[in-house]
Amino acid sequence: MTVKRTTVIVILFVVGLCALRAENPGATTPRNGKYTIYSYGAVGNAPIFLGYFILSDGSYKAFLPGDKVHGEGKYSYDSARHEVTWISGPYAGAYGGSFTLEMGGKRHQLRLKSTTIAGNDG
Repeated sequence: MTVKRTTVIVILFVVGLCALRAENPGATTPRNGKYTIYSYGAVGNAPIFLGYFILSDGSYKAFLPGDKVHGEGKYSYDSARHEVTWISGPYAGAYGGSFTLEMGGKRHQLRLKSTTIAGNDG
């Protein structure tokens, strides 16, 4: 087996494992509380902490590292698409918000961008 083919097989295996970890949230909605935001780069590099936000019944407040207030706004949740939409505030138009459950439903996760993830461990 060539090195290229082995690499492709390993990548597909890892992607498959990641897909198995994520769970369809069903009727569950993103819970209120603090979500820490990390951006993931190259494999082997530590993720970068970008701050956090606090969800509270359709509103959110965003913070940068060092607890600096970044702003606040409104969001909505589409339960059919499992997607948060940032209606106003600093995340509107800047981030997405596909919602999944991780770790047997203990962790609520929002994928803000392809390599930027926010998580709430309850």
